[in-house]
Amino acid sequence: MKHTILALLLLLWSATVHGQDPLSPGISSASWDVFLRLGPDNAKETRIVFVDLLTGEATETVASGEGHTLIDAAVLYFDTAERKVRLVKPDGVIRDHPFIAVNASDSRIDWVVDDYGGKVAWSISRTNDTGALTTNLMVADAAGAEIRELLVYGPRPGIRLIPLAFDSSGSALYVEVHADGTEDVNAYTRRSGLFALDFGGQNVATRPLSGERACFCAVGFGGARWLQLVAREGTGGGELEIHDISNGTTRRIPPVSLGEYKEAGNILTSPDGKLAVYALSRVTGFAGGQQEINTVMVLADLESARQMVVNYPMTALAQPLRWTEDNSAVLFTQVGSGATWKMQISDGSTVKVADGVYLGTIGGVSGRR
Repeated sequence: MKHTILALLLLLWSATVHGQDPLSPGISSASWDVFLRLGPDNAKETRIVFVDLLTGEATETVASGEGHTLIDAAVLYFDTAERKVRLVKPDGVIRDHPFIAVNASDSRIDWVVDDYGGKVAWSISRTNDTGALTTNLMVADAAGAEIRELLVYGPRPGIRLIPLAFDSSGSALYVEVHADGTEDVNAYTRRSGLFALDFGGQNVATRPLSGERACFCAVGFGGARWLQLVAREGTGGGELEIHDISNGTTRRIPPVSLGEYKEAGNILTSPDGKLAVYALSRVTGFAGGQQEINTVMVLADLESARQMVVNYPMTALAQPLRWTEDNSAVLFTQVGSGATWKMQISDGSTVKVADGVYLGTIGGVSGRR
């Protein structure tokens, strides 16, 4: 389905976010910005919009489900109604995934794709007669030419594995030992029980992550580092621990002092590894029907070891999506809004840039996704 008005609106996105003319030499004829939009009449309906960066033409396809992730030249997602793993491409056609699939006995599937869309890891968990979970962890290139089983874990009651991120070389995977149900306890998903899985050679080896502790913490990965936000009583916010995976050393950045702001979301590291950003929220009435939310974005300078609040409070949970403009701005979404904003880190100024959640760019645009 083609949408001319939508295309014109999202062309403004291209000028605002990419900072370039859509006809610039850096964009090939096979490049698309990809957005996730909520259905106009049904919030459970999700739509994928591909915007051609050369022509401005937009293609919108209903692709309801969860886990929408860019992979190679498509969007990978789980169709919850049909219980199928599917792909949707810029031509708008939905296809079953050729090698990732679930069976009737499978209770959960999770996946992660590397930064360049060329490699995918996925875990499938199934429940046995006693209620315990067994997880199979797999990895493959996007084309499915090299499918490999990395690990079979379990059975354990209520415990499964979730792949979180690839390392920068693509030969190791960071994995969480996840307790079912913990994702609903806090406003943001927190992580615990992390380890690394090395699969670059013929054998697969597990190793602990330096600095990993038994806490449910906000985490992030970037280059040869992983970050963990550790609560310190009486401070609000959290102390940011920077763990160097290559040599096992740890540096710490003192928390921002924000009293009741104690709920932190995922940590997004800049591509050059010098900065990180995360949402920090004050949430009251989380378990009840009357919620009150205030959220700020916190910037961490990993070189000078400083954290600072960047913007004025928002009245919604937030999720950083991507660094842009040579790491001088961050794209983020307010949870449940179905839209994308851009925030300048120099002064915290914020502008809405798209009526859709930005998933990234596929095709011939050079550089990081």
